[in-house]
Amino acid sequence: MILYFSGTGNSKYCAEKIASEIDCELRSINDMMKNQVTEIDVGESPVFGIVCPTYDMDMAYAVAEFLDELNIKNLPGNCYVFAIFTCGKSCGTAEETIRDLLSKKGITLNAAHKIEMPDNYIPMFPLMGEDEQMKMLERAETTLNSVIGSIKQRNPATIEVQKIPAPIKFMIKKVAVPNQRKATKNFWVNGDCIGCGLCETICPKNLIKMQNGKPVWTKDDCACCLGCLHRCPKQAIQYGKKTEKTGRYVNPNVKL
Repeated sequence: MILYFSGTGNSKYCAEKIASEIDCELRSINDMMKNQVTEIDVGESPVFGIVCPTYDMDMAYAVAEFLDELNIKNLPGNCYVFAIFTCGKSCGTAEETIRDLLSKKGITLNAAHKIEMPDNYIPMFPLMGEDEQMKMLERAETTLNSVIGSIKQRNPATIEVQKIPAPIKFMIKKVAVPNQRKATKNFWVNGDCIGCGLCETICPKNLIKMQNGKPVWTKDDCACCLGCLHRCPKQAIQYGKKTEKTGRYVNPNVKL
């Protein structure tokens, strides 16, 4: 069984390809969050994998919280447990985080890998050009094929942890992350919105509600996946002042 979380398709593509190659069940954490699923039965699955992006030098915090609360039932004793992190460059302390989360449940993480893919946090970073994106995705494909081979062989693997200075780590955990999660007031829509409701449908936290034909962010508990922003068919959803002048990103190899 593989669980994945994805806002713009990078992690979904990796998860789908791995699941296809090793013939195992695939489940969306986005959907599980949205439907408030708190328990899974792994059953006889010989592998258990988690695929998700990294945010702020760590695994996506909404996924960490989800896994912390998830009751994982009937995990076979010989099950090969792995994690895949998609990131722009560094995974920071993501492996430490997921290893600790699983350890609290009595589960040993056997392998962790990172796959560098186009970064899409456009409220802070400029989106790379399409040529650069394609080159990065080609490199990612090579890495992904290598990772699949490692999983098939049940190899152990670790990611080099990038140590974060204590003051910076404190600022990320106590200031940056909480502010991002609460900053749903920064989302807005311009006149191009057609009221299709896709943003409401895909929001894993059920924050977005259509009111008078326009999306409204009703709670301050954002997963920060930016799926609503990048996947809006009219690029009508904005975040802050910069995103109207930038492009959007969706992994071209996956259907969302």
